[in-house]
Amino acid sequence: MTILRRAAPLGLALLAGCWVPLEKGRQMEARLQQLEVQNAEQRRRLDEQRELVRERVAKVDQKIVEVQAKIDELNRAARRSGADLGVSLQRLQDDFAKFKGDVEVEQHRLGQIEKNVDTLRTETEGRFAALRGAGALEAFEAKQRLATLQRPDDKAAFFSLAKSEDEAGNKGVARELYEEYVRRWPADPRASDAGYRAGELLFDQKRFREALLAYGKVAEEFPKSARAPDAMLGAADAMVKLEMKTEAKAVLEQLLERYPRSDAAKTAKERLAALTPPSAKKKPPAPRRSR
Repeated sequence: MTILRRAAPLGLALLAGCWVPLEKGRQMEARLQQLEVQNAEQRRRLDEQRELVRERVAKVDQKIVEVQAKIDELNRAARRSGADLGVSLQRLQDDFAKFKGDVEVEQHRLGQIEKNVDTLRTETEGRFAALRGAGALEAFEAKQRLATLQRPDDKAAFFSLAKSEDEAGNKGVARELYEEYVRRWPADPRASDAGYRAGELLFDQKRFREALLAYGKVAEEFPKSARAPDAMLGAADAMVKLEMKTEAKAVLEQLLERYPRSDAAKTAKERLAALTPPSAKKKPPAPRRSR
């Protein structure tokens, strides 16, 4: 049975990262609901303003069409009669210029409203993420940074970027980059390092189920890499956190079987000893009583 298959029976309840006291949970829920109401009202007002400006732009556009038609009609009449229609034509051209200016003003106003809508959406997502906890906030901030981060096409430069973000403390960004590296260059020798580090970052965030899957992927897809035994050890640690001690023992035993001379094997023996209840350990035979 593979490591990934051992993780399959986990329920959705394991995704919860922390326990919140009942009263605090109610307060947070009330704040979230209040924010949602405020956000909905702000969106409604902005939508009304946006629709109003669009209607104004449409009306001014129609006036421009009408004025242009009159200008064309005057030009045709002047050519037919040879009359001097300069005054009327100038007035219409002035109206035309005015309406064009009005359109530019309304379009600028519409652009500002669209910008306000985007700002509101970003701020609201950030506030919701902050209320939902550090993990959600970090994920939100990582998403914001990743949206503007330039990814190099060179794999060495890409891996260096991921390490730089990691060392700078941008763990959420680094994890996303490590995972993307594995997807883009799965055959590269550094892919196992990237996948393993992604698992470590998930484990540090107490996202044990996702860490288990990340470690399991490294162990199964890169079995000959130096990271494979470490990944199996990490997977076992994640299983222990998820109260899957029986499965963790099986993985540790498999680690000892596959990689008996690895550095991880020594730690695996210690983990196994800690997971084995005293009653299951071998007891020395009782001394024989003399007759």
